Amino acid sequence: MNDEKMQYKYCTNCGKKVPVDAVFCCYCGTKGQFSDEPPHRKRDHGSGTVIYDSRYRKGFVARGPAPKRQYLGAYPTAEAAEEAIENFIKLGCPELYNATVEIVYSLWSDTHFKRINKKTVDCYKSSWKHFKPIAGMKMKDVKTVHFQQLVDAHVGAGVSSNIKTLAKALCRFAMENDLINKNYAEFVKLPKIEKTEKMIFSAEQISKLWRNSHDKSVQAILVMIYMGFRIGEITSLTTESVNLSEGYIIGGIKTEAGKDRIVPFPTNIPEIKGFVASWLRNAFPGSRLFPMTVHTFRSKVFYATLIKLGMVDAHIDEKCAVVFHTDKHLTPHSTRHTFASLSVAAGMRPERLQHIIGHASFKTTADYYVHVDPNSLISEMGKLVRDCS
Repeated sequence: MNDEKMQYKYCTNCGKKVPVDAVFCCYCGTKGQFSDEPPHRKRDHGSGTVIYDSRYRKGFVARGPAPKRQYLGAYPTAEAAEEAIENFIKLGCPELYNATVEIVYSLWSDTHFKRINKKTVDCYKSSWKHFKPIAGMKMKDVKTVHFQQLVDAHVGAGVSSNIKTLAKALCRFAMENDLINKNYAEFVKLPKIEKTEKMIFSAEQISKLWRNSHDKSVQAILVMIYMGFRIGEITSLTTESVNLSEGYIIGGIKTEAGKDRIVPFPTNIPEIKGFVASWLRNAFPGSRLFPMTVHTFRSKVFYATLIKLGMVDAHIDEKCAVVFHTDKHLTPHSTRHTFASLSVAAGMRPERLQHIIGHASFKTTADYYVHVDPNSLISEMGKLVRDCS
């Protein structure tokens, strides 16, 4: 300690030097609030203030510029309090500096929801319900541990993944507005997902579909199998989606990679193009080829057909709900898995399949959609020989 500090100490209220043995400040009368450290440099008039207040665990209190002198928080050092004021001024939108997670979500959703479809909006809104424990926290105080607690509170892999996706979006918005400088949600660990094998249509089941392909419902299932459309995509197709002369359909609704993608008719299976051509002949220009909801298509077209053909052990109740008698069964998404598996088996180039099926990465296609026929593995193993010379 230098000589000056040996002789003086500083009043934490007015900042002036007082004798080291003083009990009261001889300038402002403050009792027992003294420091060996000189007071922090005073800021320019009206530009915000930093004061030491022993009532706060983190003693340095920062307030914004005049005239509101908004409370910005208490900080462990004067430098941190100074930084808070500078950030507050730099933002240009002071009300955002202390914004809660709920406010950030509101501001983010106001703009983002206008650019995405209703199904994705509903997914975000459902995920937001799980943010209640941290909704009132200041966004700048939320760290990875808080997001991790939200994820760990839910067993379902889908829910956990959706929570992380929303958390990352909120953090990106906060970073864009200089509230935080790191996307803390990126470091959240999701529960390990055990890959479950999806059922795909067998060769025998596909043959049965072809034998009954005079039925429009069967035709729709075959088009899904051989063109890879999701159930929501097949019900969204209109007469304007189809280009018979060029030989393709423009469809896709879910992701950026999947929207408005070109899906050619399989040239070696001319019946598929023929099915769609027959649908066009019976449809009004500009109308949907299957004018019904996804729910109706799923129950009255897809499952009703498979039940009638004996491919699914289930029945449809009076509310048009499908009641399954076994746990594992074919689903509308099984057609996409079947398409991917057939395409790989036929030797389609990975990057082409990725584009046709509408995935941003072929890893998604390969990891979750491609299913290997055990007979093909046996055939491959049959290529091994004992003598490699």
